[in-house]
Amino acid sequence: MRKAFITILILLYLHNAYTQTTQQYDSLKNLIRSSKDDSTTFYRTVDLIWAYIPSNSDSATLYVQQNILLAQKMKSDAALFMGYAQYAALEQINGNYSGALQYGLRGLRAAEHTNNFISISEEYFILADIYREAGDYAQAIYNLRKAKHLLESKLNPVFEHENPETASRYVNCLVLAAQIFETFNQLDSALQYANNAHDLSLKGLGKWGTSEDTLYFSLKLDPIIGNIYSKNGDYYTAITYYRAGAAIASGNTNLIDNYNGEASIFKKRGQLDSSIFYANKVLELSKAAHYLMGKLQALNLLSDVYTLEHNTDSVAKYLELTIETKDSLFNTKKVMEIQSISFNEQLRQQEIKDQQEKYQNRLRIYLLAGGLLVFLLVAAILYRNNRHKQKAKVKIEKAYEELKSTQAQLIQSEKMASLGELTAGIAHEIQNPLNFVNNFSEVNKELLIELKDEIKKGNTDEASAIANDVIENEEKINHHGKRADAIVKGMLQHSRTSTGQKEPTDINALCDEYLRLSYHGMRAKEKEFNATLKTDFDNTIGKMDIVPQDIGRVLLNLINNAFYATNEKLNHYSSQLAAGYKPLISVQTRKINNKVEIRVSDNGNGIPEKVSDKIFQPFFTTKPTGEGTGLGLSVAYDIIKAHAGEIKVLTKEGERIEFIITLPLKMTQAI
Repeated sequence: MRKAFITILILLYLHNAYTQTTQQYDSLKNLIRSSKDDSTTFYRTVDLIWAYIPSNSDSATLYVQQNILLAQKMKSDAALFMGYAQYAALEQINGNYSGALQYGLRGLRAAEHTNNFISISEEYFILADIYREAGDYAQAIYNLRKAKHLLESKLNPVFEHENPETASRYVNCLVLAAQIFETFNQLDSALQYANNAHDLSLKGLGKWGTSEDTLYFSLKLDPIIGNIYSKNGDYYTAITYYRAGAAIASGNTNLIDNYNGEASIFKKRGQLDSSIFYANKVLELSKAAHYLMGKLQALNLLSDVYTLEHNTDSVAKYLELTIETKDSLFNTKKVMEIQSISFNEQLRQQEIKDQQEKYQNRLRIYLLAGGLLVFLLVAAILYRNNRHKQKAKVKIEKAYEELKSTQAQLIQSEKMASLGELTAGIAHEIQNPLNFVNNFSEVNKELLIELKDEIKKGNTDEASAIANDVIENEEKINHHGKRADAIVKGMLQHSRTSTGQKEPTDINALCDEYLRLSYHGMRAKEKEFNATLKTDFDNTIGKMDIVPQDIGRVLLNLINNAFYATNEKLNHYSSQLAAGYKPLISVQTRKINNKVEIRVSDNGNGIPEKVSDKIFQPFFTTKPTGEGTGLGLSVAYDIIKAHAGEIKVLTKEGERIEFIITLPLKMTQAI
């Protein structure tokens, strides 16, 4: 009787909540229709989206896509940040974590363009929460630290009289830290962060915070602390926090988290009727809340409880509901993915349009500048009235342009020659991961057939084991697919014309990649060639700000020369000497003060010391005629100088040669 009475109260509450929510939607839509400019329309639509997200993802998706397009039209990075943040939240709620990360990262780029540390820290916070739900502990902690340290840099150490927005977001970071550590069962750290968040929220009363802030943080902290005590076996304290959280809950989602916690504890204590009661309350609330993960947790718990009671009919019922809910979740994800693909295409078309407009503007500027230049040139010719000198000048300019064109063609020829040597090794490198992908795909096909058979038989344990095998195989397929993708991207990056844009790059990985590809390229030309490859990388270097295409070309040129030199020595020595000679190629990196040193050496014939100061001159080469343009080391020298570095050579004729590259260190570090 008591259960029925409470159920009626819950239904009445849900009906009233639905009526109030509908009125809220209508009110917000009326405000949007009355907006007089794009900015007002945008920010009023933001409020409508937040209202829709918990209960109507379809409407929320429609409005958030419209709002992002409006933000692009407004050319406002602040509006774009907010639009992408809402889209990320929507994808996260629907379990589409890849989509959530995609829009979270777009939001971060937009936030960085605003130079607003509040917006940037908020986007890092959003990314941390997405990674937490996706199960990536390392990335969750990394992004949370970025948000936390950014806020700490603006806070007073005493933490009094702070900007309310900054202080509140900092406490939010502590709350999320507690949630992350609780999710990954680091319970001592979780409790420490939860207590710190609670203490700071109380300390802020009357200074930078309000009683509403304290209530908000308690609302978020109570289920987290309850989970911590529940996992530690302190069920009494856990229930105290769950009930405190339920008492102040401002929405169905908060109630669901606390009720699920209570249901779980009652199950652990053997109070199965109470566990069933709270789980059923969750199911009633989930009818009005778009919170499938909370509903799924309750259904799993009911299935377990009825299993303990040996109630096979109820077990079958809730297992079927669990499967339906999972299907609903995945179907929702599929719909979201389709919508996301369509919307991404719209964004791409908009970006193309923006690029075309920029190109047209640049073209107009160039034409104007060109016209002005021609006018000045004609004026100078008329003013000097010297046709003979003008003709000579034209001839000189023409000869200069022809010289530049010839030099550019030779440089391109050198680049394409190195690309050809690189390409020879690509087939071998890429075939290996593709074989893995094909093999694991065949195995997965067989496993999925077995899985269907086991499901039909009702053998859930065996079906679960097969599913785990499929998941592991899919992870391997993903790993090897990314490996093949990285190889192809590396080749494309090498072949592209350099943009001159520096980016954080792992110099050790770059050296290792070009060493392997160059070796396979050499083996493709010389089937019998073998060499010992020696690497000694300094792992403390981290990432450097360099132009990876350019530095890659330098490395490829030096390593190709090393293989050429050792092969020449092997071919031209007498058989007696060659029998004891083994080609050795060595690549080393070292961090020395604020610089990075890269050494590429080989035990080939070296070069005479008398010509060592000429090897970086254009068109100078020690190779036979027709086997080299003499531009490789000249281009390498120019690239290193453009990076504010230096390159030098140490050689001992007949024994070895070593190239030493020194670059200034400019690391991209985690905060």
